[in-house]
Amino acid sequence: MSKPAPSAAEANPSEPDAKLLRPFLRLGKYLTEDFLKLAESWLFLVSAYGISKTPEEPATKDEWLRFFAHCHDGWKQAQMQIAAFLTEALVRRAHARSDEKEQHRLRTKDGQRQAKARSRQIDLEIAVARRMLDAILWTIFAGDHSTLRRLHVQDGQHSLSATNIEDAMRAADHFNADQMVMALSTDMLSFVHVGDLIVANRETGTIEFVELKAGDKNAGIAAVADFAVRSECQAFEQMATAAFDETDKKHYERVKRQAKRNETIMSTIRNEGGIDPNTGNQVVIHATPEPLEFWADRIEACYASLRDDKKWAIDVVDDCVYLGVYSDQYSAFAGFQGWMRVERCESKIFSLTDSFRDPGVRPLGASLLSMDLRLKVLRGEILVIMCLDVLKFIELGNSIQAGFMRLATKAESLRARNYRLGNLTLNGCHVVTTIGGETAIVGAGTRDRILFDHQGPRQLLAQRLAAGPMSQYAKPTIK
Repeated sequence: MSKPAPSAAEANPSEPDAKLLRPFLRLGKYLTEDFLKLAESWLFLVSAYGISKTPEEPATKDEWLRFFAHCHDGWKQAQMQIAAFLTEALVRRAHARSDEKEQHRLRTKDGQRQAKARSRQIDLEIAVARRMLDAILWTIFAGDHSTLRRLHVQDGQHSLSATNIEDAMRAADHFNADQMVMALSTDMLSFVHVGDLIVANRETGTIEFVELKAGDKNAGIAAVADFAVRSECQAFEQMATAAFDETDKKHYERVKRQAKRNETIMSTIRNEGGIDPNTGNQVVIHATPEPLEFWADRIEACYASLRDDKKWAIDVVDDCVYLGVYSDQYSAFAGFQGWMRVERCESKIFSLTDSFRDPGVRPLGASLLSMDLRLKVLRGEILVIMCLDVLKFIELGNSIQAGFMRLATKAESLRARNYRLGNLTLNGCHVVTTIGGETAIVGAGTRDRILFDHQGPRQLLAQRLAAGPMSQYAKPTIK
């Protein structure tokens, strides 16, 4: 079958429909050369510094501990550099936003446009810097989505400010004096709403979340709230808060809610199960029964096949994931969309650099790809385009077990509309599974694992079947 003729938007990719172009944008095109050099150095520090200092794979405990110390050294350098960059970038962003308001007051269209462009440029730089730090977090938690997603609170707020960065780095430096410890500021991360510092100790294998409270009074209120949550002793709480005035009581209730939420999250992680604070539903965290299968090598193979006269390479993973690797933006824009039309695929198209837009997916710095390819993706010299064909994915599930998956009806999907966002859908309809007579919604995390972790779809579906009914999970069922 011949490919359809390109549309007007495809014929002129410099001015296409914004929605169509989104996954085909080259990230590096929107970043300055000076910033790209910084980002490349951060990518090396968070991804490859420890490996570069360890020529052979560690074989003993002492060798592993030395390797971890090298990794921590790179991470600590990256955090210090990014902290300094963010502090300066926040000042530049404040000036840009102030100028934007002033230009709006003066009604100068060119001035408004330029000020808005500067503000967006700084926002992008800040997002990239924070996602570089996210790579450390993903490495600490070994990329475990079930655990990492517990650290995000729906409608949670970050407190990214120069003051908070300074306070967090002062405390982090205290912990980071130990080579086996990595203390990471959560405010500088993209999606963590638990604690002010994450403190991981490789020697003891422990991970702690530390709250920082400025001032003796705040520290005292926080200590009371923390003990009240852990002890659940109402008598203690009444006695300890008796002398609080109305302002202190309101502050205490806020701190107590935060402490309770944090304790719920940490209890769920420690006990591999508990209550999801975002949904109020029961959640169970299961360890995978077998080593995970990845298809990152398929991306590398496509990349290796590119030449000056061959600007694209494509592949299909488990009959449902379409992969395109391109060294030319037009080839990606016209070619991949034309391929999807031929396949009659209406599912959403993604780029690997979408990981800089979505904090819930694996960041580029923690990917399984080679450093050479990651650097080219960052610069926009290589585009990695992916699409999980939802209908083919459903077919794959039903080939493993008949009746396992289907697309929910419009009515069923509407009944589920009040649940938290983040489900796998096609044209507004949820994808659902049926196991043991129970029909449950498939979360978007499944798609994220496939496209950004590059996990094999067939294995993920087989593991989902093996896990049994989802009544014990946080994902809602359709009734």
